[in-house]
Amino acid sequence: MRFPLWSSLCVSFFLAVAATPARAVVEIEGVQVEESIVANGYKLVLNGAGVRKRGYFKSDVVALYLPERKTSAEAAMKPTGARRLTLVLLRDIPSSTITRYFIGDFKTVASDAEFKQVINEVGQMGQIYGSMNKVSKGDVVVIDWIPGQGMQGSINGKPLTDRPWASPLFFELYMRMYLGPAVPTEFRNALLGLTKPGA
Repeated sequence: MRFPLWSSLCVSFFLAVAATPARAVVEIEGVQVEESIVANGYKLVLNGAGVRKRGYFKSDVVALYLPERKTSAEAAMKPTGARRLTLVLLRDIPSSTITRYFIGDFKTVASDAEFKQVINEVGQMGQIYGSMNKVSKGDVVVIDWIPGQGMQGSINGKPLTDRPWASPLFFELYMRMYLGPAVPTEFRNALLGLTKPGA
């Protein structure tokens, strides 16, 4: 007995599956990093990814997504179009340590004049980090720049605030903590795609 229609459907299905490209991922420290995503309705591509270290310890895998790839830190930091930083924790970190890291890093990258302009945003972010018991290995922190809205953060899909921070300067300074001149060259180059992700 023949089933010409069924056979034709099967062939069409398998051809369609074969023609559909698998979603490309890069694995870094056991973390799957997608090479393209859709964030807040915007299609973004992986600009680069690397492992951030605190002293001798690997703290998190960081991936930077932009509308198109940039190899210049200045171009990548500017909130011109959607942006996303994704951090996947590689170890448990208590809230007191998170707050200390954030304030210390922020003071390192911001001038006194810049810090005064965003003191309210910095205070709010510090309170948010301080209110957490800890962040745990495997937690996912996302920092987005959403055109027309501002900077929004989330942890494991839960927003940090009810509404985005509108200040472009706050976002640029936040990005400077990952791409600025004070950042280790190896890590900055990884986010700029100048080295192989995770190398």
